[in-house]
Amino acid sequence: MDCSKLPPLQGRRFDVETLQYDALKLARQADKGPTFLRHHGRIAYVVMTEDIFDQLWPDPRRAWGVDEMPLHILQLLEQGLQDALSSTGEDADT
Repeated sequence: MDCSKLPPLQGRRFDVETLQYDALKLARQADKGPTFLRHHGRIAYVVMTEDIFDQLWPDPRRAWGVDEMPLHILQLLEQGLQDALSSTGEDADT
């Protein structure tokens, strides 16, 4: 009888000391879910993608990085336009 190979419960854990070599792998794994980042062998950080982080801790006062800012502002603009169009459509029907 062969044992089935189950997927690992946690993904690979990355070390801060070797982050320069593993940054791309860390980003790919963080897209799948929260990822642990160790410092001197102990878990020091939890790395999450922006979408997961927003769902867990929504905060309009959060500061965004320079690279993320244009995409985030575009998303806010699109959301505002959709909200404006949906509210205008409801007013016209009544």
